[in-house]
Amino acid sequence: MQIYHNSRDKKFREPFGALPSESSVEISLLVEETGDDTKVFLRVWDGEERLIPMEKGDDGMFSARLEMPKSPTLLWYYFIVEENGRRYFYCKTKNGEGEILDHSNDSSWQITVYDKNFRTPEWFKHSVMYQIFPDRFFKSEKPCEISDKKTEYTLYEDWYSPLFIKKHPFEDGPAYNDFFGGNLRGIIEKIPYLKDLGIGVIYLNPIFEAFSNHRYDTGDYGKIDPILGTEEDFRELCEKCEESGIRIILDGVFSHTGSDSVYFNKYGSYGEDTGAFRDQHSTYRSWYQWCGENGGYNSWWGCSNLPNVNEMEPTYIDYILASDDAIIKKWIKRGAFGWRLDVADELPDEFIKILRKEVKGENPEAVVIGEVWEDASNKESYGVRREYLLGDELDSVMNYPFKDGVLAFLTGGILAEEFSERMGELFEHYPFEALYSAMNILGTHDTMRAKTCLSGQYIDPSLSMEEKGKFKLDAKRETRAIKRLKLGAFLQMTFVGVPCIYYGDEIGMQGLSDPYNRMPYNWRCVDVELLEFYKKITALRNSCYALRTGVFETLYARDGVFVYLRKIENGKDVFGTRAENGKYLCIVNRNENAEKIELEFPDVVRLEALLGDNSVRCRNGIAEIEIKALSCEIFGCFS
Repeated sequence: MQIYHNSRDKKFREPFGALPSESSVEISLLVEETGDDTKVFLRVWDGEERLIPMEKGDDGMFSARLEMPKSPTLLWYYFIVEENGRRYFYCKTKNGEGEILDHSNDSSWQITVYDKNFRTPEWFKHSVMYQIFPDRFFKSEKPCEISDKKTEYTLYEDWYSPLFIKKHPFEDGPAYNDFFGGNLRGIIEKIPYLKDLGIGVIYLNPIFEAFSNHRYDTGDYGKIDPILGTEEDFRELCEKCEESGIRIILDGVFSHTGSDSVYFNKYGSYGEDTGAFRDQHSTYRSWYQWCGENGGYNSWWGCSNLPNVNEMEPTYIDYILASDDAIIKKWIKRGAFGWRLDVADELPDEFIKILRKEVKGENPEAVVIGEVWEDASNKESYGVRREYLLGDELDSVMNYPFKDGVLAFLTGGILAEEFSERMGELFEHYPFEALYSAMNILGTHDTMRAKTCLSGQYIDPSLSMEEKGKFKLDAKRETRAIKRLKLGAFLQMTFVGVPCIYYGDEIGMQGLSDPYNRMPYNWRCVDVELLEFYKKITALRNSCYALRTGVFETLYARDGVFVYLRKIENGKDVFGTRAENGKYLCIVNRNENAEKIELEFPDVVRLEALLGDNSVRCRNGIAEIEIKALSCEIFGCFS
């Protein structure tokens, strides 16, 4: 008996992918060589098991129409075939396909059922993002108010000084209270640079008052850290960015505060008898999770300088989310266009739902992005299946599966076939509103620099902090890393989702993990050729609707070559929005030798290279293309 289903083929599942609530889908299974007594069932699970009889049609195809529920959820299915007294199970494997088993292994195809009214901001889908670690981007000559820091700190006089790592004065671990003095006015001065780079949205790591340079230990959500500037500086940054077509989104760290904060005040920096740690009658006392004796408390992953909060505590909800002057609203009123939620897995679903409602109520065009490192459609954390992408929580997430897939593919860890399969899972599981808003990263403040990852150079895991600071790529591997970085950037700019450049990647900065991935932007050592490449591909993306909201179709994925099409036809994009027609063939060859491929293009006469200078004529509907080693190309397709 031959059985076959492919969830990515419209012959077997129509329509493809995630579905809006109250819609329906036609699911089909091919069963060859059946007898008169053959019965086929669609086994569905959405909280309870259902067996739906499938009707036999032509050519051995069995089909059933499945109605989506009113309430958003995840729905799972596989198939059961009964014949001659035997029962067979057809369960999911990969690439949308399955295998025949004598017993079920519960490996099922997923349908994400999202709120039919779910929409994400249109402007965001059409943007290129740039992530800035504020202390390390650019320092304006205007003096900063670093004298307001409450404990001993390090302020580097030289922007290019090596890092000085010292112990935290009160807790275990490094202090991270060394500052280079990058500030908001410095970002304002570099708006022309960002505009020239093609940036449409800036994601700022935390900017609120805190002990550390990373500011994930919030001291006061209501105040700009004085080292960075003032509230007026923030307003001016937002206003001048908007004048240049750039919007600002902020980092919201709401699962914990700093122990050195106006709320907790463990060290007395905010007064001797204030804050939850020092005053049992403090208005903030109920925010925290107390345990044991002598003031014991729960903290984020055991970091004692990051006390966890009770996110659903009414006074905390009011302060952060719900009141007229709540934190998330205050900064949107002052010019921000959304929030990136730090460690979204630590935030209850209900908290995120309230946050979305309040943010959209303040500005319907504001965006809400979550830090999630896995497939966000079916993520479980703390034993709970999360509801991030069902329509009433996040607009989308940081696309770590994209990052991991790109780096693995470009360094030879996986073949193009596996990369295509990984990305296919996201296409199948994510609502398109979320997929086309996914934050496509190659690196962040939490990961090793992309260029260093792509080098393939061995990194001794036993290196000391001092040795990590001195680590540099050798010349041969750096050359290869730059070529691979161009391929990664190309994939970012031509793939589905919002590309996000981590500050300095565009000029070839390298560095190991935290804190060496957060070094100051190297303004005196710019890889001009790499920077020009970035500018060229961001300009291409910004000028071509099809590269932003067009259809994506994989044409060829074999070994080290990945080929895909981006297109808009009939004047409408994937969301039904009026858009300029265009068809673009994208090719990435990660191999260290040139490759020749043949592609069928019955309706295309000429392929015009947009990065290089070669064009390809299609003969009898066939295009023969040679792609150089470690290179990429995008062709405009002309009939």
